[in-house]
Amino acid sequence: QEEHRNMASSLAKQIRSATDHEDIDLAGFGQSQISELFTAAFSEAIPAPKMIGFRFTVGGGKKVRQKYGDDMPKFCRDALRAIGFEEDRGASAIMECAGSFKYQHDTDKDLKFIHVFPKIDISASAAPAEAEEEADIKIGGMKLEELPPEHLCSIVSMETFVKLVAKQCPSFSQRRALLKAMKEMAAKIAGFEEKMSKMEQLTASEDELYNTAQDVPGKVSELEKQLEGMMTGQHLTRAELDLMISELKEKEQQLSSSIASQKSSGKKTDKLEAAMAALQAKIQGLKDATPTVRRRKEDREILTLRKQLRELKAIEDSKQVLSLDEIKKLNQKANIVTRLEQLEAETKGWFDAAIPEADRLRDPPPASKGNASSGGANRGWESATKKTSSGGGAARGSNAWGRGGGGGGGGGG
Repeated sequence: QEEHRNMASSLAKQIRSATDHEDIDLAGFGQSQISELFTAAFSEAIPAPKMIGFRFTVGGGKKVRQKYGDDMPKFCRDALRAIGFEEDRGASAIMECAGSFKYQHDTDKDLKFIHVFPKIDISASAAPAEAEEEADIKIGGMKLEELPPEHLCSIVSMETFVKLVAKQCPSFSQRRALLKAMKEMAAKIAGFEEKMSKMEQLTASEDELYNTAQDVPGKVSELEKQLEGMMTGQHLTRAELDLMISELKEKEQQLSSSIASQKSSGKKTDKLEAAMAALQAKIQGLKDATPTVRRRKEDREILTLRKQLRELKAIEDSKQVLSLDEIKKLNQKANIVTRLEQLEAETKGWFDAAIPEADRLRDPPPASKGNASSGGANRGWESATKKTSSGGGAARGSNAWGRGGGGGGGGGG
């Protein structure tokens, strides 16, 4: 008993120090040891430079059955649920799946696995960014994070899909663009089925997509519901409202022409007129809607950093002898650029090109000389140098800005 406890403790330390995906064999572990192991290893977020997955071997066929109890998968599930993990059959090694696990029976190897995707604390990781990534899961020769959004969304579970959409497509415009791409993906997969019905062979990449895709039509329906909810819930910006009204007006004209054509042919128009009434109600609803102003908690810090870079550019372009204070400011440039690039990458999301220009984060107009205050500029520099002095400090600093920030537009960077 003591030996197993020590083994569980040692293995938990190994797991918590991991910086890449690992395979772990739980042969010989009982229920209490599994509970101790998972509690010690996964109760708190693991410091790591990226999402990492752990594949635990928990059973198999006749050749290895004696090494594992029949209930080992259940013991693992129970232990993980006890510390707040959720089972997700479509989970994979991406940050949106942190705190989840899934069961797999690999019939080719005749082995049973529990895949665990722990909570990750990237900011606490001391691992080098250039850590080797050969073990990263790949699909079609690409890592998961390199896949086009519609491909990634097609292969993950519905639960993960909803999380991805919320994080990567916060705006109505981005979700509309994803919907268009997902509809094209659904048509592509339907085309695979048509090819197979004609006894035509799929290519390797087509076969891989066909076999890994999960309920793409269901995800299309989910996106359509979300977009309808955003319209009725008044979550569109002024630019998005104007675009939707313009597009629906075009449909109104087309429908009006169809009704006139049907009437001239002596055909019934009841269904078309009902569709027209519904369309006009939707248009009026959008006209009456109060536009939202999309702000992100990072916007104010981004604007502050941009302002500081403009000030640095003015110092660099100056032909005068630099003061000691100006030299100190220039020495902060690398930190400011790094932090700004980090924030802009984190907030970009998917389908950035779909965001209306009016919704992009804009720098406020320069203050008039009469309203300018040197004291305000100095305070900005003090706060920014504290934020950019280290990665951890920057992350903590960004939370203090709240949601009020900015003076610019909302939406994409």
